[in-house]
Amino acid sequence: MSGMIPSGAYMVFNVAYPDRYISMSGDKDFVGHEVGDKIQVDVKDEVEHLATLFDIKTGMYLGVDQINGKVKGYTDPQVLQLSNSSRESTFEIHVMNVDEVWALKDGKDGTLITVQPASGTERDCWTFERME
Repeated sequence: MSGMIPSGAYMVFNVAYPDRYISMSGDKDFVGHEVGDKIQVDVKDEVEHLATLFDIKTGMYLGVDQINGKVKGYTDPQVLQLSNSSRESTFEIHVMNVDEVWALKDGKDGTLITVQPASGTERDCWTFERME
């Protein structure tokens, strides 16, 4: 793997729907929203592309609810893998060595970010825009 992003604060948006940023809804589910939350990326292993993602606004870690197939907020960190997608400077986000990735099924504001088998489409890809 190559091209891991450095630790830091980012706005994260979906490639298929670039005006949909990661944001937490009221019930601790993460959705695509026109106004995103700033996400702190803490790289744990640069070679394997492992990192934790922390929502600065809500004080919650982003993680995978594998039972319900969605992205949720947690008080404890969950180490995730940011795999380079086939599109330059974008990543598929998933639990390490699991072929179920974060996806945004449509561009409606408030659409739930789900976890599903990788489809190879832009709906599975996320761009990390560095914040100063």
